Amino acid sequence: MRNLLSSVAVSVLLATAAIAAEPVPADLRETAQEIFKPLPSTIPSVRDNKITPEKIALGKALFFDPRVSASGVFSCNSCHNLGTGGDDNLETSIGHGWQKGRRNSPTVFNLVFNVAQFWDGRAEDLKAQAKGPVQAGVEMANTPDNVVAALKSMPDYVTWFKAAFPDEADPVTFDNFAKAIEAFEATLVTPAPFDAFLNGDDGALTTEAKQGLALFMDKGCASCHAGINVGGEGYYPFGF
Repeated sequence: MRNLLSSVAVSVLLATAAIAAEPVPADLRETAQEIFKPLPSTIPSVRDNKITPEKIALGKALFFDPRVSASGVFSCNSCHNLGTGGDDNLETSIGHGWQKGRRNSPTVFNLVFNVAQFWDGRAEDLKAQAKGPVQAGVEMANTPDNVVAALKSMPDYVTWFKAAFPDEADPVTFDNFAKAIEAFEATLVTPAPFDAFLNGDDGALTTEAKQGLALFMDKGCASCHAGINVGGEGYYPFGF
């Protein structure tokens, strides 16, 4: 996935060229454009969920609210901390009753561009993904009915749901909960100098970074780490 790879690992990988000091190929950008795609500078659209400012604001509130968990302790941000790279930096995440999960949390940055969600791709989009942790016993251990009841008990949330879904008579639903979180997560896009380079800015990358990009493609790294997310476009069996 691009996520942290774009903001940290790509920088490291591109900087490896300083060791090799190879000349920059004249067709570097053209070759890179065949393998990668730049991140957009605007909020991407998502299927069956029109993104509006009201929906984004609601999704942001829900993302940070631990009251959607059964214990009132864990929020989406607990495992996908926006202040620490979009994840929790743990080997495996901690959830309800301080249980440890089987896998670690992927970053939420640029997640909207993945072909599917979760490490095994079992959720087709961010709407489906948003429903999973809430109901997982090892994570938030809640139920859709309890989430909806809790949200309806808070007047501000009722107002925010009505603003985000104005055409619905009863907008506070678990489906709309997931749609709002998806809308917010779609805003978590991190354009970087690499994207500016793909878009035609020669000065966006240093000479060393360009040399590293050439090596990254030449040595086969881009066979898995390609596309708009520098990865995240396929799933491979790892036995878990």
